[in-house]
Amino acid sequence: MKNKNNFEYSPDLYDLQVNWPQRLSKEKNFFEKIIIRNNIKKILDVGCGTAHHVQMFSEILHEHSLHETVFASDPSEEMLEYAAKNVIRAKNIKLIKGGFSDIETMTPGSFDMITCLGNTLALLKNRKNVKAALKSTRRKLASGGLAVFQFLNFEPKIMEKNRFYQPKISASGDSKYIFLKHFEFGKINTRADFIIIQLDSSDNIVNFYNNSSNMCTLRKNIFLKMAQNAGFKKVELLGTGGQEQFDKNKHISLYALLYK
Repeated sequence: MKNKNNFEYSPDLYDLQVNWPQRLSKEKNFFEKIIIRNNIKKILDVGCGTAHHVQMFSEILHEHSLHETVFASDPSEEMLEYAAKNVIRAKNIKLIKGGFSDIETMTPGSFDMITCLGNTLALLKNRKNVKAALKSTRRKLASGGLAVFQFLNFEPKIMEKNRFYQPKISASGDSKYIFLKHFEFGKINTRADFIIIQLDSSDNIVNFYNNSSNMCTLRKNIFLKMAQNAGFKKVELLGTGGQEQFDKNKHISLYALLYK
């Protein structure tokens, strides 16, 4: 078996590991309710990746006769180029290269909703960076604005139970890819291992890639304190899928709704 970092975790491989039509069909109703209930018009998605959520936000706004520009930022220029070529169909989407530190250049109070999905917040690695991101997010929200963060449930019991995700197999061209995820819980940091095995048409292993990242262990009480210290007036925690109140002993992930 090859054990080399000899191909990058490219945008097309990132997209292969997610069943986007299925995921978005589950999430659309959740976000549509939030957008309509809170009269959301101006949206920014930080850490947009390949921008599937941004395209969905644009479609929701259009369906309700709202034609505001949807902004999306990501530090990876490769991700943005892929998104522009393969995902973005709406004309009212603006892609910006950068992360949380870069949105400081935007006008305070610019957005009704700022989203940060798929563990992007936890991938800021440490509490100092997370605190700075929360404060920056609040400054860029309009009065009464809403921030939506999505990340893992870092409670030890849940992390131990879900250390290994069910392998996902996807095909692209003549190759087959096996995607594996593993988490090693820690009180301060949690290590996330993202493993990709590439097989040829005869199921021979031709490539192996492992990317390990340190995630900030955002347990419920720690995150609530951070949000409060950042100045958010109200925090609502919802479980996986956003259908019910978050239960730290049940849900493997959560949505945190932070109101300015």
